[in-house]
Amino acid sequence: MDPYHTLNLATETSLLCMDELMQRGHQVFWLEQDKLSLRKDYLVGKGARVVSTSPFKLSTQETFGLDDMSAVVIRKDPPFDKLYLHLTYLLDFLAPSVAQINSPRALRNINEKLFTLNWPHHCPDTLTTMDPDLLHDFIREHHKVVLKPLDDCSGRGISFVTLNDPGLEQTLHGLFSDKGMPRFVMAQEYLPQISSGDKRIYLVNGAAVGWVNRIPAPGNDLANIHQGATCHVAELTDSERMLSWEIGAELKQEGIILAGLDFIGGYLTEINVTSPSAVRQINAVYNSQLEVQIVDAILEVIESSQTQNLLRQSVSG
Repeated sequence: MDPYHTLNLATETSLLCMDELMQRGHQVFWLEQDKLSLRKDYLVGKGARVVSTSPFKLSTQETFGLDDMSAVVIRKDPPFDKLYLHLTYLLDFLAPSVAQINSPRALRNINEKLFTLNWPHHCPDTLTTMDPDLLHDFIREHHKVVLKPLDDCSGRGISFVTLNDPGLEQTLHGLFSDKGMPRFVMAQEYLPQISSGDKRIYLVNGAAVGWVNRIPAPGNDLANIHQGATCHVAELTDSERMLSWEIGAELKQEGIILAGLDFIGGYLTEINVTSPSAVRQINAVYNSQLEVQIVDAILEVIESSQTQNLLRQSVSG
């Protein structure tokens, strides 16, 4: 987890799942990235058992081996930077008997913005580059475009630009440079349908279990909840349902149990896998309890991991 004081409690999904797990009699431990260590090939954490989430209360900190856990659930928000990458490397050393949700290998391999381009016919026109000349041509072609960093979330770092913007060069310089080092940036054609909302479809173990339409605040092109969007009932088109099923099957095969798909005007814009949220908003709009289905899936993955481990032991024995 990220530190508690950094969480947006209005959109926080992890705490709901912790409550549901504890209500079913399971113990939940809170562990942050800087308290994880690897001694030779053995992962050790300094964490604390969650006593309650509201008010937030932890037990006394203790040291434990992560191989003794039934599961490790990775719920750290982007940016997916070098530290996040190294975290996934360390988690590769977990014993196979420990379920990992979502798979650290999948988190490394699936970029939340680029992975959408595996379904290019369902995406808006997109250019990913660090070439400013190509980007100028792309902006000239589409008149207005959305610029996105590849490693962040919650609408952070997103810009809307036209060729006539007086601060265009400064904006591009900031996006193309990360602490003085060049980096790739994604540009997408601007979708005016954003005024009607950005649909979030929540996937659990490959299946769409809930969705909500996020409508931007007046005068804002960002439909992210963190940016002031309001949430409303949504209806899925046949195309969105079919694509959700297809993407869900692919993600499940990769080891992604929890994911969030974003659609604007029927176009796929992001596939969120690091720490997908909006469960509280879906619950509020539909009077549902998605955390029940999420915890059901977590427990199914744990049972499957334990069964596979017993089979490996019997074969090796």
